[in-house]
Amino acid sequence: MAEPGHRPDSPSPGVAIHQPEKGFRYGSESFWVAGFALEGGVPHTAIDLGTGSGIVAALLAFRGVDALGVDLRAEWAPYWRYTLLETTVAGRLRLSHADIQGVTGKFDLAISNPPFFPAGSGPIASDPWRAAARTESSASLADFIRVGLRVADRLCLVIPASRVEEAVRSAEPSRRVQVGSQRTLLEFGGRAEPDAQVAESDPRVLGWYAAFNARPPAQRR
Repeated sequence: MAEPGHRPDSPSPGVAIHQPEKGFRYGSESFWVAGFALEGGVPHTAIDLGTGSGIVAALLAFRGVDALGVDLRAEWAPYWRYTLLETTVAGRLRLSHADIQGVTGKFDLAISNPPFFPAGSGPIASDPWRAAARTESSASLADFIRVGLRVADRLCLVIPASRVEEAVRSAEPSRRVQVGSQRTLLEFGGRAEPDAQVAESDPRVLGWYAAFNARPPAQRR
């Protein structure tokens, strides 16, 4: 089901993600951060900070997690309505309009694919959906880390590799995996592991897709 201007997608069995027909699309990082988080164990509850289309929360719900996604942009509401209507998974999926700064409650896991660039930096996208996904507005990377560690026992993020030093000024990660040359996955509060660097074609990365019965981009063509 889709209205004009909606673009539905099914990344995993039972998951239906609705997005604007034009604009920013969820990418591989969604599967990476969700799969990376599950390496530390499948949580009972999770919150996805800055959820956007809801893809990360939906992937966790596919694995039986009670997942809540929150996002500042109220414009997502019409798309979420169809996503929630058409998604049938093992866990409970909720999507809500909220500023992450006001999030309360306690969760087993906080997870996020926050905007790539600090406010006032990076290329400014003309498309408002893409701009919101790429550039910080009401919350900085430090805010995402602070809120995540306040509401959850574990926090997992995927961020540009260039911002790792900025992230670790807020808290010391327990795990760090760089994927390719541009993205780094961080976990705070979980079990400690040595740092790692892997290619996008590495079996570990492919396993993150497999955790959701999903195929890597090259296999979807």
